[in-house]
Amino acid sequence: MTTPKEYVQSWLDVSVDVDEQQGSHSDHAAVQRSAYNLVSAAREHGFSKEQIEAELEGDVKTYIRASIDRQNAAEDTRLRDDPQ
Repeated sequence: MTTPKEYVQSWLDVSVDVDEQQGSHSDHAAVQRSAYNLVSAAREHGFSKEQIEAELEGDVKTYIRASIDRQNAAEDTRLRDDPQ
């Protein structure tokens, strides 16, 4: 059985295009849309927002923003180390 956190990570992997988010640290509206879409999809799989936030130990929007930032940092490092 999938945990709420596993569902969130799977959803992020499929639904959030980090390339579109690259450099858009201030795009609060995009993160809010993603959070809304994630919670809506999670409800269809039996997870409440409260369950998700309890397992993430925090706010869905904050988790999404941090995930995007981590992926952007990894891509920046990759590009810096291999500029081809």
